[in-house]
Amino acid sequence: MRAHLPGLSAALWAAMLLCAAPPVGAQPASPEAVACAAPELLLEVVVGGAPRGAVPVRLGADLADTLVPPDVLRAAEAGYAAQTVTCDDVPFVRLSGQVAVTFDQPRQRLLIRPRLDRLQGDTLNLAGAAAVVPDVGRPVWGVEYGADVQATYALIPAGAPATFAATVNADVGGSGGAWSGSAGALLERSDGSWRAHPRAQVSVGVTDGVRVGAAWNAQPLEGSPGLSSSDFRGVALGAQGGFTLLDPERRVDLPLEADVRVFLDGREVAARRAGPGVLRLVDIPHPAGAPVTVQVEVTDESGVRVQEWVLEPDPDPLPRGAYLAAVRAGASRGAWGADVRGEYGLGRGWRVGASGSAQLGGALSAGARVAYADARGGAQASVQVTSAVTGGVRSTVTTLGLRGETQVGAARVSAFTVLPLGAWQDTQLGAALNANLDPWTLSVSARTALRRDTWSVEGSVTRTFDTVGSVTLSAAAQPGGWRLGVAGGYRPSPRWDLTGGVRAVQVPPAPGSEAPAVAWQAGAGAGFQVDTGNRVTARVSRDDLAVGGSHVGRVLASGEVGLRGASARVQGAVVALPDGPSAQATLGQRAVLLQTGVPGLSILLGGVFVGRTDAAGSVLLSGFTPGETAEVRVDLRDAPFGVQVGTDRRVIVPPQAGLTVLDWRANFRVLRWVQVRGADGTPVGNGRVVWSGGAVLLDDEGFGLFPAQVVRGEVRSAGDEVLCVLDVTPGAQEVRCGTPPDRPVQ
Repeated sequence: MRAHLPGLSAALWAAMLLCAAPPVGAQPASPEAVACAAPELLLEVVVGGAPRGAVPVRLGADLADTLVPPDVLRAAEAGYAAQTVTCDDVPFVRLSGQVAVTFDQPRQRLLIRPRLDRLQGDTLNLAGAAAVVPDVGRPVWGVEYGADVQATYALIPAGAPATFAATVNADVGGSGGAWSGSAGALLERSDGSWRAHPRAQVSVGVTDGVRVGAAWNAQPLEGSPGLSSSDFRGVALGAQGGFTLLDPERRVDLPLEADVRVFLDGREVAARRAGPGVLRLVDIPHPAGAPVTVQVEVTDESGVRVQEWVLEPDPDPLPRGAYLAAVRAGASRGAWGADVRGEYGLGRGWRVGASGSAQLGGALSAGARVAYADARGGAQASVQVTSAVTGGVRSTVTTLGLRGETQVGAARVSAFTVLPLGAWQDTQLGAALNANLDPWTLSVSARTALRRDTWSVEGSVTRTFDTVGSVTLSAAAQPGGWRLGVAGGYRPSPRWDLTGGVRAVQVPPAPGSEAPAVAWQAGAGAGFQVDTGNRVTARVSRDDLAVGGSHVGRVLASGEVGLRGASARVQGAVVALPDGPSAQATLGQRAVLLQTGVPGLSILLGGVFVGRTDAAGSVLLSGFTPGETAEVRVDLRDAPFGVQVGTDRRVIVPPQAGLTVLDWRANFRVLRWVQVRGADGTPVGNGRVVWSGGAVLLDDEGFGLFPAQVVRGEVRSAGDEVLCVLDVTPGAQEVRCGTPPDRPVQ
């Protein structure tokens, strides 16, 4: 390697050349002799940024021929040496020609730059490190209660028989550590008498991924039963795993031997003394559903430094290799049997599932499916086989199913088919289209079977008027009947909403009878949002008048009283905490706290309405089926004004036990009602607010929907005249604007 020696005088350079040059006619000297002939200087040697002290160095004209004492290099740095050379009985090390050497004459320093590929390096396998502390859920113990009462009667016309039905439950239980369970009773009244059903269920975690349970008049592994009724008596086993991913490799450059500490989300998981070179961190564990920060702290002779990466979560709720499985055995409705179900992730949005059941009476069923899902939609293919014995003869039916859904521009298109093998006449076909063409919304669906007169078509079109109202025209038809209706909604203020509609219905005639006359139905309703957790409603129709209300908070309650019936439902729990008892909606023995940040959202679990988000925008989800994922959806038809949703659905993996938190707030953008007033306090009606990020229309009372962040802009009239300027801060419900600016905001 040739290199320039900065600052070296011409005389010294010439002398070095003369000493190194052989006499005329003599044989060329060996490289070792040339290196030993170089002048010996006392220099400070620095290797990889670490000073090794002042030592005698034979500095060759070609820096590749430089000789340094052997103790300058550590044992792990042997790769920097080419050979050992003895000069005047003193051992030296000749550096490899691949090592970068620099001579700093003013400071009398010899700098040996690190060449990591000349060093052995090291490997640290983290596969055995725990990515996170196993989540066994928050410990919770207490009493859960609930009541559901239904009464029917007729004040108009009077004299109609009245009925009364009720369900009441009280259960003591909870979960903590590996254990979870409850014991209590369910009281039911449906035919004039009360019946009590004592019940109990318990489960224990055998390992982090395996749980066993038993139940009496309840469903094992599903947590507190609440107001649900069951006569199952038996045992169950659930397992899940594969939700810890392994990042294949991260590299850390170590120019020197160092002490290395590895942290995952601030928790130390490994520490060791590592040799110089490239340290390979392999198989770094991290949970599939959450980001993890990896920090590597390196301490060597040159000081301390930290290298950091963020391992992103897998967007697939069931990543490659992850699985859920559950098996149950026991008696229900007097029949003994067993069932099994499970799902397995294939990666990239694909997963497969299977289920099966068998009863002692001979009934068998088995099914399998493969599904794909992404942000635009998904598809699923399934096969189901059922077999039963009737009159000593076994019959078997095999059914194929296909369904798909995708986004096409502003429209969402879906289709399905059900194909019974050997009974093609019972084939079912269906398709639907939903399009959002603001301010219009269109929905059309149709389904049919291959038999005669088995079709149906329905559709609706909605026109919204900013944020104050909407009108919907709907229609449906099927053989022998049809339905046509018009409905509308109006919001005179952010807290009030009014609805009304009328429709005409003709149902198919009964066999042997004439077609009935067209029936007209009409109704109206009103709702008032007292605050984020309380709502009051009223509705009126031709033969009924009813008022009701609901409360969403530490207790879930709803009720309604009308001329033809009444209903009430309440559900809650009293939980023991270290600082005293506390009220909440449920014990949460096996539940997910879904955080949306938006109050009043209607949430569907598996297509069934399960509740609304509370004042904090959260809702507690429970009742998950062991061995399966669950799909959570937001009912966009019932979403509050001013809420923008990224996606209306999400597949989640329920916990095996305890309460886990799922943060979904990034999926929602919340707009807020703000009233804009002029400097004199008068509302600025029918104008608009313009700022660099967009514009907001104001109604006749000066109300507009503003984003949650700070807005600084201008208020303009319908003729685009600048009226005033304003600042809308987060949390403001009313704002006054000041003097118009000299020039409009661009």
